[in-house]
Amino acid sequence: MALITQNFRLNSLANQYAAAIYSHVVNQNGGEWFTVNANTLPIRVNIVGGVPGVRQLVDAYFLEALQLNYQGWEAAAIAMFDKCLASDKSINQTGIEVWESMVSDMGSTVAGDGYA
Repeated sequence: MALITQNFRLNSLANQYAAAIYSHVVNQNGGEWFTVNANTLPIRVNIVGGVPGVRQLVDAYFLEALQLNYQGWEAAAIAMFDKCLASDKSINQTGIEVWESMVSDMGSTVAGDGYA
C-alpha cells in the first residue's frame, strides 16, 4: 500500500501512533483484535499484519478524512498526532479518544451508513 503522504515527519508520527494503538489494543484485549459496533451488532476485527495493519487503518480512517476535508491537512495531522502521543511515544487519553472515533467510523462503514 502506498503511503498517503511523502511528509517524513507525518509518516513518522503516523507510524508511532499506529504502534501505540497496536500496543494499547493488544494490552486491552489480550490479542490482536478489537470490536466495532455495526448498529447494535458487535463485530470482532482481527488486526492483520500487526503495526502495519493498524497503520493502514490510521491512513484510511484518519489521514484520508483529513486529506479530503482540510486544506493544510498534513500540518493538522502532525499537530493532532503530537497531541495523541505521550512523551514516551505511548498513546495518551487524546490518542485513545481519536482511536475510538476511528473505530466508531469503522462500525458505521460496516453498518452501511456511508462513512469511509
